[in-house]
Amino acid sequence: MQLGPARPRGDGSFEFRVPAGKTSPAPVKVAIRVEQERGVYGGAAFPEPVAFDCAPGLLAAGDWSRIDGLSSYSGGAWYRKTVEIAPDQAGGETVLDLGMAVASAEVLVNGQSAGTRLAPPYRYDISKLVKTGSNRVEVLVYSALSNHYQTIPTRYRSPSPSGLMGPVRLLIRP
Repeated sequence: MQLGPARPRGDGSFEFRVPAGKTSPAPVKVAIRVEQERGVYGGAAFPEPVAFDCAPGLLAAGDWSRIDGLSSYSGGAWYRKTVEIAPDQAGGETVLDLGMAVASAEVLVNGQSAGTRLAPPYRYDISKLVKTGSNRVEVLVYSALSNHYQTIPTRYRSPSPSGLMGPVRLLIRP
């Protein structure tokens, strides 16, 4: 991979951009090696956090805190899926059951809100939002701040599960 040109910054450091050679929808490992100037080892190699530009990818339901790149992530992630509703299934009761989510979950069906839950049960009556044919189901899950605390000196150090645990089920009663 070719390193982009160095851009001088006001604090005396330099900014580099390194374009990825190939994208992947699955999680990938990225390694960075820094060679400091000879005799200049007295400070941090990076004056601020390293930033990655990430694109949408694939993430199965499960615990984020058990994934290397997400173990200390505190924030949100979208899960999206298109589901087909047959004509004989439409018009009845349709419930989306997320199983377990940590810590909050907001559901959109065909662009309309089905609600937000901050605690179990993570069940949503989406009967009035689904239609015959293709339906776009989107779930925005936010984790708690506790996993971020694993990266800083604090007494609040207890890793917790994060994400959409599942099992996710669509319950249709015609």
